Amino acid sequence: MAKGDDVVRRRRNKTNRKRARNSESAVSARVAAIIAAKRRRKDGKRRICEVMCYSLPTPDDPFNDLHGKKSKKTRREPNTRKSPPLPGTEKKKKQNSDALNRVDQPDNDCSGGSNAWDSNYGSLSKFLILCLNAIQDAWKEQEEACSGSPDGSLLAFDWGVEFWKRCSSGSHIIETSGSCACKKKLAWLVSTASDIITRKEKQGNVTASPFLLFLVPTQEKAMQVRSICKPFKSLGIHTVSLHPGTPLDHQVQGLKGCEPEFLVSTPERLLELVSLKAIDISDVSLLVLDELGTFLDLGFLDKISSVRESVTGHPQVVIFCGSSSETSASIAQNLLTGPVNKICKKDSTSD
Repeated sequence: MAKGDDVVRRRRNKTNRKRARNSESAVSARVAAIIAAKRRRKDGKRRICEVMCYSLPTPDDPFNDLHGKKSKKTRREPNTRKSPPLPGTEKKKKQNSDALNRVDQPDNDCSGGSNAWDSNYGSLSKFLILCLNAIQDAWKEQEEACSGSPDGSLLAFDWGVEFWKRCSSGSHIIETSGSCACKKKLAWLVSTASDIITRKEKQGNVTASPFLLFLVPTQEKAMQVRSICKPFKSLGIHTVSLHPGTPLDHQVQGLKGCEPEFLVSTPERLLELVSLKAIDISDVSLLVLDELGTFLDLGFLDKISSVRESVTGHPQVVIFCGSSSETSASIAQNLLTGPVNKICKKDSTSD
């Protein structure tokens, strides 16, 4: 008797079901994962991601990627390759590092008495380097080719590093290497003043406005100093120049809503504004006199004394004069009280 088609079909399906039960690929990935998790749960072995209590994050593993395991530290092999020639930006960074290494240790000239080196000013700060680079970049953009334009990096200017050391120590300074401050010296002076302001603010001390009072004999000098300080505006240091070339009423209106950190002015215009109570200079912390010989030739000695009397505190004074003559010495003696440092072009001495 021949077998029916339905019987053959049933037996074939039964055989296929047996093969499917014995085959590993018959179960889907999702079902296999559920079965495996059930087996691990019964055996007491779970994956880390399935544990209910996670390990706490640490400073070495803030995102808990290692799951509490210690990372294996790989030992780096020393680089024996020779560095390629430095481009322009890399040379600038190298000059900055050389300047930092040059002032890491204080000079022996600065030791002794009240002029001892302050340990808080052991190396050039990042803000000071930022200020110097801002001035250097501004000069490069202007493409100044005159004799007054700087040659080389400001950080390689030895006079500036020496001035920064002495000024940071808080003593008075008399500069006798030239009749007036050149552009590099002015750049270091205003950058040092900016650095002192930022250091005091970090220590929680509030600096009065204006912090720096820069007395110049002529309008041209005031404009020159103002142009050097112009890059500091983006750094939060504002400068105002006062001279007879601008109407008095315009300057009075401009000073009403302005509290500059740096004030550059001629003596006669400054005294006029002080008499009108347009500006208050009683809390000035740093007083700078440029071209002392020119002040004497123009007969500004009485006006300088009046400006000094308007400053009620004990500001730090910096004087740029051509030589240590008797007249300059007597004027400096009236303006300066306390330790005085003399800085020359090649060497520096302390009195």
